[in-house]
Amino acid sequence: MATRFKRALKLWRRNLDVFREYYLASVMGNIGEPILFLFGLGLGLGTMIEDVNGMSYLEFIAPGVMAVVAMNAAAFECMFGSYTRMAEQNVYEGILATPMALEDIVLGEVMWGATKGLMSSVAVLLVLIVAGIFHEYASIPLIIVNMAAIGAAISGIALCVSAVAKSYEFFNFFITLFLTPMILFTGVYFPRERLPELLYDFFLIFPTTHAVAINRFLFYGGDWMPAAIGTTFLVFFVPASVWACTHLIKRRLIPA
Repeated sequence: MATRFKRALKLWRRNLDVFREYYLASVMGNIGEPILFLFGLGLGLGTMIEDVNGMSYLEFIAPGVMAVVAMNAAAFECMFGSYTRMAEQNVYEGILATPMALEDIVLGEVMWGATKGLMSSVAVLLVLIVAGIFHEYASIPLIIVNMAAIGAAISGIALCVSAVAKSYEFFNFFITLFLTPMILFTGVYFPRERLPELLYDFFLIFPTTHAVAINRFLFYGGDWMPAAIGTTFLVFFVPASVWACTHLIKRRLIPA
């Protein structure tokens, strides 16, 4: 396992070197729009809402926006970025000619996707601290772990999509049917309890639902049960998604 991690880290470093060439555009895209939504909705729509669960609307949406930022950054990296490396540039095939195995490549990609998600969410957290919205500094290490976990989970799912995609347009299915519902219905902008019971239960299968619940607990405390359930879910979901995308990418690159 240690050897696999070291090999995966080489791919992670390769992606980091490429990222350094365009990091300003990436950072602007990953965190600029979510911050505008955070303060646009929080300060605009928030003036029309007295409170949500005993807090201001801006305070309510802040933990969820952090999770969405991590989700989007990881998803787009492991969709467009990984697909380009796999299908257009043939980077994976070149790497497979070295001692690295396919499992090393997948682990490196998931690690990089999680890193992109973590970097973006930490940037948002710094904005929340400066704005005086976040005060639970002792929770920061656990929040970082949570953001890395949701980044890894979404990276695995996005790699599954990349493995079966035939073109970039294929990603519209994933964005419309998976990412957008997770932004709208996982408790980011309104309490999930407002959903019909069927939808409330259905969205429990989405990892962002649990990342938002964990973040909100770490931000403000309250009922610990949703956070405990979410932690258990992510502990099992992350390795399952890595296994699934490894299988699909192997089927694409190394046909039987």
